[in-house]
Amino acid sequence: MTPPVNERQDENAPVGIFKLSRKDLPALMKAADQLKQACFNVDLQNATNVPGFIKTLKRDLDFPDWFGGNLDALHDCLTDFSWHPASGYVITLSGYELLRGNPTSFAAFNSVMASAVEAWEARNIPFRVFYVQDDPAA
Repeated sequence: MTPPVNERQDENAPVGIFKLSRKDLPALMKAADQLKQACFNVDLQNATNVPGFIKTLKRDLDFPDWFGGNLDALHDCLTDFSWHPASGYVITLSGYELLRGNPTSFAAFNSVMASAVEAWEARNIPFRVFYVQDDPAA
């Protein structure tokens, strides 16, 4: 794994936002399964703005029917997961290149994710978000 995206230097920290090489994804998923942590794979390939990433997360994280479809509701679901209890949570994000091309929406997305990370950290529950990166050509 590469160093975390945020200021953290300790890769064993229970929460955070990180970069992950695609080749390491199977090992991450296996480790999450062994630890009985929920692992969600989010494909942001078609998400180019705030409504797009909200819709994608609703689908890929299987949000409950009461999900409100806005940034506040997204934060509520990312910090609750009562519909999917687990000992911790791992979210992998792939195909985020188009979203990253919209700086305002990408910043809003990262802000919500960072806030969720802080909420889980306060509860000392593992919550990690990984931006999955394609491996550079050899």
